[in-house]
Formats: sequence, structure tokens, C-alpha cells
Amino acid sequence: MTTVNNISKTELHCHLDGSVSIELIQQLAREQQVNINIEDIQVDQACESLDEYLKSFDTILKVLQTKDSLEKAVIDVAQQAHHDNIKYIEIRFAPLFHMDKGLNLKEILEAVNNGANKAESLYQIKVNMLVCGMRHHENKTNIDLFTEVNALKNETRHVVGFDFAGPEEAFPTSAIQEAIQYSNHSNSHLTLHAGECGCIHNIIEGIELGARRIGHGVAAISDNTALEYIKNRNVLLEICPTSNLQTKAIQTLDELNIRKLIEQDIPFNINTDNRTVSSTNLNTEYELLYNHNLMTIDEIKDINIKAIEHAFLSDNEKENLKSKY
Repeated sequence: MTTVNNISKTELHCHLDGSVSIELIQQLAREQQVNINIEDIQVDQACESLDEYLKSFDTILKVLQTKDSLEKAVIDVAQQAHHDNIKYIEIRFAPLFHMDKGLNLKEILEAVNNGANKAESLYQIKVNMLVCGMRHHENKTNIDLFTEVNALKNETRHVVGFDFAGPEEAFPTSAIQEAIQYSNHSNSHLTLHAGECGCIHNIIEGIELGARRIGHGVAAISDNTALEYIKNRNVLLEICPTSNLQTKAIQTLDELNIRKLIEQDIPFNINTDNRTVSSTNLNTEYELLYNHNLMTIDEIKDINIKAIEHAFLSDNEKENLKSKY
């Protein structure tokens, strides 16, 4: 009998800082002589909002300010993904949050690139990275970041696209339009967080500006017009069930309308978002949906193969990857 763990998987929405294992965080804290309260880095269903959820990252970031820690973090997350039988993962991170102890962008990108290389040599997994701009930063700050990333060709072999993360309600898509347009003009693949605060317009505007995937996107799931638009544009929704319950983007799993997405062939996949902050892994996410009769084993297989089409890879890489499923 096929179990969830046996199925080869594709993960497209996983944050580096929010997914570093507690064991590695504790190890880094000891090595760097940094005091960390482990209780501050995980949330549960008592979490009241996205803002409260995001506070966990302040603590984790204290130990992710060196090249060594960033390299180890990428390997650590890839190892966890490998245990979930993930064959391809895109790990996203915000370089500007790793500069507190003097690292420059080139050093940060070198570290994550080295980590991805080592992870691929250790585990049967393909690892790529996404660079996050932040919604609450000035457009110029994000544009300068993306410009420098694009210029650092040697350090960015594993960087395959850009993302926008951060507080969505206070900084809607229209506020970051200039930076989004810049990322598109630089021929970069784009995904962005939208629709976590009930804001359908942030999703639609993001797609209109060129986003090829939407992080979360839950606000659109109950809106037939929005879903039709998403399907017509062939945009994939990166759904993160446990995270969405914790941030109160949804109150129950039923609000994800998984059956409707499957039956109407709306592109989506299932992701962890933040493995450690949310105390989850990808097998757990799928088991949650399977146990609630929201998808079958065959549908789980199908979702993960279809997600490859939306990975930020070349056509050759996609075909090569599919042969491993």
C-alpha cells in the first residue's frame, strides 16, 4: 500500500529561517554564545494573527548572521525535505535580514549557494533558492537588492526567482508595484505572498503584474471569479494548511476548498511554509488533508507531479525531474 511518505513530492513554498530545525538553532546558539528561548520560535493554534506568527522569526534570525550558519541552515532544511521524500524544493530567504553582523549580499548568496550544492551532493534532492523582497521596505530597497542579486552570477546558480513577503494588509500589492515591475523586467521568475488577509485584490494585482505563483492565496479560494482568473492565467496557488490555520487566514481546513480546486483543475500544491515555526513537515500536511478526506493518495501523487510545471526551472530540468517521480 502506498503511504504519503512513499510519494515523491515537490515543495515550492518553504522559508529558510522558519524551517531551520530546533537542533541546529540550539547548536548555532551555543557556538555563537547567543541566548535563545526555544519557546519563542514556535506557534500553535493559540496564535492569534499573522503579525504574532511573524514575531518568531526575530528570535531565529539572531543565529543566522554568519556564512557558516546560513550554509548549515540550507543543508538542514534540505535534509528535512529529503526525509519527506521531496525531490525538488525551492527555499526562500530575505538576504537583508542576515546582515546584522556585517555580512554583505555577495557573502550571503555564496553561503546559501554552497549550502544548496552540499545538500544536493548529500541527498537525492534538487535545491533552489528564492530571494525575498519585503512588502514594508521601500521600492528602491527591493530594486537595489534585486539588481545586485542579478549582477552576482557566480553566487546565484541556485537562485531561480524572487518573492515578496511581509505584512500584506498594511502594504498592499499596489504599494510595491514598482519593485514588482522591476523584477519582471529583469526576466526573473516571480512569486509573491498574497491573500492571507482576505485581500483578493492583492492576488489579482500581483498576477496582473506578472506573478506566476501566489504564496497562500487563500482569499481567492471562495471566490469563483478569482479562481477562474487564476486558472485562465495558469497561476499556481502555494497552499500551506497548518500555517494558514495558525495565522487565522482560515478558521477550518474546509475553507481551503481542496475538493473544488481539484475538481476544477485549479493549479495548486501543498507546502509547509515554516517547518519549525509551525511544527510541521510536508508528510504531516498531506496526512492532515488525507485524513480529513480532502484528497486521495492518487491525487497527492498527481498534485506533486503537476507542481513541477510551475517550478522555476527550464523545460529540460522539468522533464529530468519528472523522471524521478
